[in-house]
Amino acid sequence: MADLPPDLFDSDWAREAERRALRDHRRATRVRKARRLARPSRGALLSTLALSLAVVLMWAGFAFLDGTAPSASAPSASTASTSTAPLRKNAEIDPTRPFADTPAAMWREGAGGIEPPPAIAVGKYSAEQVGQFMERVRQLIITARLDRTVLETGDPTPVLALLAPMMVEKLADRLAPGHERKAWYVSERIAPGFRLLPVQPRVIGSMTPTINAEGELVVRTNYLVAYAFEAPEPQKLDGPMDIVALVRQEIEFRWIDDPKYAADAMGIWFGEVDGFSYAVGCAQGNLGFLAPAYTNPPGTNSATPSARRSEEYFDPNIPMPDEDGCP
Repeated sequence: MADLPPDLFDSDWAREAERRALRDHRRATRVRKARRLARPSRGALLSTLALSLAVVLMWAGFAFLDGTAPSASAPSASTASTSTAPLRKNAEIDPTRPFADTPAAMWREGAGGIEPPPAIAVGKYSAEQVGQFMERVRQLIITARLDRTVLETGDPTPVLALLAPMMVEKLADRLAPGHERKAWYVSERIAPGFRLLPVQPRVIGSMTPTINAEGELVVRTNYLVAYAFEAPEPQKLDGPMDIVALVRQEIEFRWIDDPKYAADAMGIWFGEVDGFSYAVGCAQGNLGFLAPAYTNPPGTNSATPSARRSEEYFDPNIPMPDEDGCP
């Protein structure tokens, strides 16, 4: 196989992008920032060159997944009513029902909250092919965001097994120990020393299949997951949001199947990614881990910005928030 093509950006650009990445990861209510994965050149055929997909993580500013594909998208599937239950901030915490009195109370449990829409033909892809890809994406999200072993050990191996081998190769540097905040979109990681309660996370969101400008089949996802943490003395906490952490992610998954590419390039690739966290531990968030808000200093109101009503942050239909709640 040929060497990778030259980098699309020089080293000065790369250093500046990394500086911005580290700066934005200091926002624990928005520890996940929009990125775009550069697409490979479509020009060379395997008959003349064994093509590797060159991937550069590019900062796309505050990019929304607003659909620039040239063809119509299939309807998205929402897994629950977008209405949210009211938040009772000072309600008593019940570890057996941790989501009671939070806006996630009516959401579905675990994998039941990740449900593809009915498959229809999109572009050159048949309804059957679209349905198969959406199921692959569903399994990837379940593994990355709900699998207890992945969450609590921080080992993304089961997630990587579902990606194209060459995509995994391109992620290697970001998956190295100590670089957790660079790979937030690959899998969720519970902070060391913390444990989730023995209840399923609550989930709401949608996925939409479409065709991007390169003619690739993509699935654009927008899911919110609420995680409930154990606490040593829950009766001393202010309310349920001290133990419930919310993570929202908008991730585009690309399906590479063009035979002109190398065999290890085939499969699922990340496209544009964006994310937001609410009511989380700021210190651990800065390190790329998820922890509950009760770990924040008393009286700081950290990780709960006041720009909106609390319930709005649980609504998948609002634009991705960009408020800061951590110092």
